[in-house]
Amino acid sequence: MPSATEVCLLFVLARVDKFYIKGELLGQGGFGAVYAGTRKSDGLSVALKYVRKYKDVKLPGNKEPLPKEVGLIKMVNNPSPHPNILELYDWFDRPASYVMAMERPNPCQDLFDYCQEQGGTVNEDEARSVTRQLLGALQHCHDRGVVHRDVKPENILIQTDTKQIKLIDFGCGDPLKDTPYTNFAGTEYYLPLEWFEKEKFLAGPGTVWSVGVMMYNIVCGHFPFTTFTSKEMRQLEFRAGLSNGFKDIVGCCLRPRAEDRPTLEQLQQHPWLRQSS
Repeated sequence: MPSATEVCLLFVLARVDKFYIKGELLGQGGFGAVYAGTRKSDGLSVALKYVRKYKDVKLPGNKEPLPKEVGLIKMVNNPSPHPNILELYDWFDRPASYVMAMERPNPCQDLFDYCQEQGGTVNEDEARSVTRQLLGALQHCHDRGVVHRDVKPENILIQTDTKQIKLIDFGCGDPLKDTPYTNFAGTEYYLPLEWFEKEKFLAGPGTVWSVGVMMYNIVCGHFPFTTFTSKEMRQLEFRAGLSNGFKDIVGCCLRPRAEDRPTLEQLQQHPWLRQSS
């Protein structure tokens, strides 16, 4: 006779299977796995993300505790989704994990793979388009009280026919606050200088730093810094042939002092971003 936990698991799995057909594996990692899926009611293509559960948390705007990633995406999608953030359609709770049914743009790939197919880099016009959209998505997150904390090409989908981007994966995210974050979250190469000097960073300057690293990476084909020493992270070099505008906006994002970096709002007004692509 199945245990109560097994009965609960079968019930939850039945709920997922009732509404969605699980297809091929799209990707997997430490978080869990993502599968292609189809919504039975209308044939809509979705991504089914299976995530191991750590603990539910109480987040603003939600009456009951939720898996943090689910709660953060719900905060970002309220009252309506942003065109540059992957939309959450539905989610299902399980004893040790949860399943999210999410938007699946097609055709698309993550920005890292897209750059690799272009020879390792994109030109400034493509980088400008990506950055404009990304900054709008990040500003929307902050306006909704959410900080992403893992901005990188692997967490940006690009629709290859329209070049529209979608910010994905809020697994490292947190509610936005005015005080410093002191716990490690995200990817080491994108963490700001102040993390390595003081093991803390503020949401705004930390986000702007990660945008600068992302921009440098997709245009230059490598990270701006190869070690995380204070001395090296205060020196920034660019390859030949890049515009002064690009070098200036990246340099603004990667200023050593957090208080000297522009805000997301200020960054969106930079002349390089306002050029026509």
